Amino acid sequence: MRFCKFNMPKIDTVFIVENESGEEYKINYISQRTALSGGWKAFSDANQLYEGDVLVFHLVEPTRFKAYIVRANGFGNVNADAKPLNSVPMDDELEVAPKDHSEKRVKKNKRAKRVKPPPGFHRDNNQSNSLMLLETNNGHVEDQFNNDTEDLGPNKVLPHSESSNFKEMKSIDDFTILVDGLAIDHELSDQHRSKYYDLCCSQNSFLHDHLLKSINCKLAAEIITQTVNIAEAIRACNLSTSRADYEIWDKTLKGFELLGMNVGFLRARLNRLMSLAFESEESEVSKRLREVSAEQARAEEEMRSLELKLLRLKETMGRLDSELESLKVKAEKHELKFQEEANAPW
Repeated sequence: MRFCKFNMPKIDTVFIVENESGEEYKINYISQRTALSGGWKAFSDANQLYEGDVLVFHLVEPTRFKAYIVRANGFGNVNADAKPLNSVPMDDELEVAPKDHSEKRVKKNKRAKRVKPPPGFHRDNNQSNSLMLLETNNGHVEDQFNNDTEDLGPNKVLPHSESSNFKEMKSIDDFTILVDGLAIDHELSDQHRSKYYDLCCSQNSFLHDHLLKSINCKLAAEIITQTVNIAEAIRACNLSTSRADYEIWDKTLKGFELLGMNVGFLRARLNRLMSLAFESEESEVSKRLREVSAEQARAEEEMRSLELKLLRLKETMGRLDSELESLKVKAEKHELKFQEEANAPW
């Protein structure tokens, strides 16, 4: 289970999974077996999961997910003829299974086929929003993330927008985000909607036009929101941006691209920036710049320390000066009194 070893917790962990209705479920993850155990049956029962349904897990906290369900039949209602996932024996567990390149089918234990998550799971305590896809089909889904050019097939990629000509949008007032004929503008903040309109204008098309038909409105809105966030992060990055940030953004966009989102231009910009950033990173000038900057920072810190020490010494000197003057006055009075007594008439 390579994915689990590199991305999942090393110890048994209880995950909180919240569905689209806000209901929360506790699901146990067994590290040694890389399996989801106690709590999964309750979750699948309550949400009526069936083979072929796809779950998208949005990591919102280190051990908390927001789960979106993409039904295999493209509808919210389940198929009565389909076989429910929770019909397996109680001692069977849902596992995240690796891709079998020899095309072997997963045994009949109702284990889910693993699909590598686009943005990556929580790693090294670095909090980041991510989406993890879990395909509930038993061995019938290929690992799409191993081939960027894999065709998703005409039966899965269909336009969601009823308006196929973006050129008809003269301004943002005419702009409406349609998914399966439903407007989802209210699912986005005004800022995200405006930024998304700008992105669409840059490509002269609706970026969400070819999202998978079975993706629901809330998940589509989340994908659009995260796309805007990453686009803004790309605009704000600089030479000090870490390689890890670039990789997280690219993995997330790669996942959206596989879901049908038009984000190729963002990934292309990311790759160009990464190339420039790391070429600069290898240069002697950049290396020396970092060294001098670090040395300057240390010198400034030492200077601040000395200035603070000097300030404290000045305060001490002031206190001692005041005390010294007071003692001098007292000493003079004592001396005068002594002399008066010594010179007094017999």
